[in-house]
Amino acid sequence: MTYPNVAVFALCLLPLTGLSQSKEKWIDAPKSAWPQIALINTVQFKNGDRYIDPSFTYAGTGFLIDNGRDTLAATAKHALWIAKNKKSKAVEINAELKEWVMRPKGNTRDSAIMDRLLNEDPNEVLEGRGSSVTERDWIVFSVKITSAQLYPLKPRYTPLTPGEKVYILSNAYNDATTMVYEGTVLRKLGMDILIERNMQDHKGGSSGSPVIDANGFLIGIISSSSSDSKTGKGVSVAISTEYLANVLSKKAGLNDPKKDYGELLLKTAQERNAKAVIKQYLQLVQDPQNYYSYNLRSSDRNGLRETGIKLMEMKRFQDAVEILQFNARENSNFYLNYNLLAEAQLLHGDKKGAIKSYQVSTEKYPDAVNNPAFKALEKLLSKN
Repeated sequence: MTYPNVAVFALCLLPLTGLSQSKEKWIDAPKSAWPQIALINTVQFKNGDRYIDPSFTYAGTGFLIDNGRDTLAATAKHALWIAKNKKSKAVEINAELKEWVMRPKGNTRDSAIMDRLLNEDPNEVLEGRGSSVTERDWIVFSVKITSAQLYPLKPRYTPLTPGEKVYILSNAYNDATTMVYEGTVLRKLGMDILIERNMQDHKGGSSGSPVIDANGFLIGIISSSSSDSKTGKGVSVAISTEYLANVLSKKAGLNDPKKDYGELLLKTAQERNAKAVIKQYLQLVQDPQNYYSYNLRSSDRNGLRETGIKLMEMKRFQDAVEILQFNARENSNFYLNYNLLAEAQLLHGDKKGAIKSYQVSTEKYPDAVNNPAFKALEKLLSKN
């Protein structure tokens, strides 16, 4: 769903979403006086297990939503990586679940009990290479019962503006209580909202945190951290309420995986050359609509890097070097991109270039134990 469609959907829901109000009454109060919004996910299974990994005490952050008719609840879809049992293979709640409860951190009196998972999808792979969970990182529940003291957020579906102030309400594992962190919208790419903030505040357990605007309305849910390719700065990535709108409207193909842009680049590389691949990539990323349909911001896939590897296997070393050099510039904070570039440069006979690339890698990740660039660099320099 693109923004024009979301705007129509939002107008239909306007009396129900709180958007007819200018702001929430509590937003101007001290943060310590804000209502109980951010919650934690506590999940139990019938077999007595709490989580697949017993080291977790809860499964990230969650929150309630006021859709104008009833109360819903949401958290990050990848919370199912923690809140799962041995039978969990897809984005669904199986018969082993005993209870899914959300409650404020440190407060056992107030709670909300989950009912049905509205975007359950037995065909959506939960983990592994075929998983697209983080592309639309929401799970949305109906709620059986909730304490009156818990505050459901009203969604906002209208477009965001770069520079907008936002608040992230987080229940990170190592924070004693709910923390409210400030940030600003850097840009929006597809459903991904890139948020500039102090990245030391982006901690484990903050996935599923609600992101609200300066008026107190819900604009997204925290999914992951990343780096902005234009600025090189760390950012928090939130998934927009556009996906929530799609869930509520029961949009067809709700969880269909995005198309693999790496396949497009490889086909171009096979038929043409590195310059054509780079031109195609730039055309893809410069059109905001492409982020809805292609996995251009995949956390575990990099079509440029994958194309470079395939070209190395095909012994087209010059094209591989050209593409991997471009990839290293586009994704300059990731040291492994420089290591792979160095490998291609060595295969192409450019020892000097490989040494320089390995040196950059050691600067990006100065860990001699875990970064193989150090040993590779020592070996190359010893031969000079």
